[in-house]
Parts: sequence; structure tokens; C-alpha cells
Amino acid sequence: MYRRLLLSLQSATLRLDTWINRVLPQDFNPLYYTGGLSNLFLTILVVSGILIFLYYEPSLEGAYASVEFLTRDVPYGVVFRGIHRYAADAYLVAILLHLFRNWFTDRYREARDSQWLSGMFLLVVSGFAGFTGYLLVWDERSQLLTSLTVQALRSVPLVGDRLARVFLGGPGVSDTTLPRFLFLHVGPAMTLYVLLWWHYVRLRHPKIWPPSVWVLFSLGLLFILASALPATSGRPAQPGASPEGFAVDWFFLWPYVLARWLAPGWALALVVALVAYGMVVPYTLRETPEQRGVRALGQAVVVEENCTGCELCYYDCPYNAIYMVPSPYPGKSRAAANRKLLAVVVDSRCVECGICIGACPFEALELPRMLDKDVQQRIQRGARAAAPVGS
Repeated sequence: MYRRLLLSLQSATLRLDTWINRVLPQDFNPLYYTGGLSNLFLTILVVSGILIFLYYEPSLEGAYASVEFLTRDVPYGVVFRGIHRYAADAYLVAILLHLFRNWFTDRYREARDSQWLSGMFLLVVSGFAGFTGYLLVWDERSQLLTSLTVQALRSVPLVGDRLARVFLGGPGVSDTTLPRFLFLHVGPAMTLYVLLWWHYVRLRHPKIWPPSVWVLFSLGLLFILASALPATSGRPAQPGASPEGFAVDWFFLWPYVLARWLAPGWALALVVALVAYGMVVPYTLRETPEQRGVRALGQAVVVEENCTGCELCYYDCPYNAIYMVPSPYPGKSRAAANRKLLAVVVDSRCVECGICIGACPFEALELPRMLDKDVQQRIQRGARAAAPVGS
């Protein structure tokens, strides 16, 4: 059932690609640049966040007033605040599209598990940074979110009270709470760049930036949203007050909506379970080579006598699965007789994509379960089967 669901989602994703490519030039399909769009919105978040930080005062008395001052009295402050708010949502949407696209197109198994795991950490840290951003306003919504979070943390067996004290900076809300929230917002945001390094370290040609048309469109859309639907605060937080509701940002605050039906501890347990499942996704539904069929072509193999050391496969491999070493002996072909380098495949990184085969003009690389002669035989059989009778 689960395997069939994934296959149907894969077919739907490919059909969506086909439909978009009919409407837009293929190089401008936004689904091909979800990672680049995530980087774009993260950059906008950092720049707008620095501008907001210049006016923010992390204290119980000054936090709300400083945010209102930025919104009402600083020229274009309301626009910067709105851009920061909507860029955060757009960033998370781009991450989720990137995650689901790679999930549904089966790009997370075997040697790709490193990218999947780093992506899951990016998603979790981004969600936490976005949530703590709402706490910094210190309005009624921030107060209620703080209360629900403390309840959830205190429900954790054995260490619950300690976690709540770490979160608040003491036994309850005090003058150390808002500086703690600011650290919990900025610290994870800085950690994102370490995680991005992990995400890209095994990729040779990552699409880290979208085409200029999508940069301009995204910036224009954020300016329009920030101007037409400005970000606003609720009423200021009051000591001892018990606000009953708040405006929901469904991208960052959805776990708190669960508090309407679940106790905060159970809502926290559900979030932890979802994250844990996401971490093990690459290791579920393991398939044998026979089950994978044509997708299991074996790790690329270097035909050493033909390798010229030209490095084309090294530069074209998207997963850093090929590196060049000094050649211990000359090749046997005329082109390889004077080579200085020899290609070596790292089996644990090879995803059997075949890109190196197309990059090599000297027939020095093969996929062991799909040799050139096998491809030629399949083509010949297909051509004979398609030929008209009697031709």
C-alpha cells in the first residue's frame, strides 16, 4: 500500500513537471529550483532580520514597544517587518516543496541519505527559529505560545522541569526570558549555514540560486504582500493574563493548533514522532537489485585501459563520487598512453545515475548491469520490433 502510494505520487510529480514545462520554458520551471528559492528567501530573512535587530530591545518592558516603534515610526519599517514575516513562510514552503519533490521522485536513498538527513535538520531548525521569532514580539500571542511551550516541556519525563527552566532562563518569565528567546532565534538561524554546508558538501553542481526571473518575481511578491497585508502585533502581553486565542501562522505554529484537541505534551510527542519518522525515511522500504530493476545498474566502474585522465567525469559527477589519482601505469589505448591521472570511483557515493558514462568520450566508464553492448542490443531489438512487416 505504502509503496503503491509513493509510486502514484511519483507519477503525479512527473506529470506536474510535464504540465509546467508546457506553460513555461523548461529552464524556468520553479520546481527545478526549490533549493535555490530556499536560499533566496533565507538571504532575504537574514538581511531583513538584521535591520529589525537594530531596533529591537529584548526586555519585558521594551520588546513590544520596540517592535511597534519599528512598525509605526521607522521609515519603511512596516515593509521590512512584513518582508521578514512573509519571507519566513515562503522559505518554509520552498523547503517543503524541495523535500516532497525529492521524496516522491526517489532521490533520498542509498548514497543520497546524507542530503536527506541534513535537509531534515534544516527543516527542524528552521521551524524552531521561525517559532521563536513569534515569541520576540511579546504580545498576547507570544505569551500564550510561551505558556503552551512550558506546559509541553514540563510534561517530558525526568527532565521536563529542567527543560522549561532552560527555555525561560529561570523558574518563570523574568528579565532573562526575552534575551533567551533572542538567542534561541538568532542561534539556530546561524546554525542553518553550517547545515547548508553539510547539505552541499557532497554535491558538485547544486542549484543554489534560482534564475533572475524568479528572484525578481519573489522580491516583488514579498513587497506586495508586506505592503497590502502588513504584519501586525496583538495587544501587549500582561502579567497574569490568560489569552484564549491567537492568529495562526500555519507554517510555523501548526503544532499549537493541536493544543485545542491534544494536551501540550501529546502535541510535542506527535511532533517528535513525525521528525523521527522523517529521519528514517531513507532506510525504509529497502529494495533488492531485482526489485529495483532497471534502476539498479550497479556502481560505475572505470575501464582503466581506456581512461585518459581527462577529468570530464570528475567535473560532471554531481555527487563527488569520482576523484583523480596519479596514474601508476599508462593506458592501453592510444589516447590513454600518456595519461598523468586515473579516475577512481567511490562506490559508497555512486548513485548509479550514469552521468559519468555520458561525460566520458573514451568509453572508460561502465555501469556493470547496463553495458554499452547491452544498450545497443536493446535498441536493435526495439527497432526490429517497431519496423513494419516486410521492410
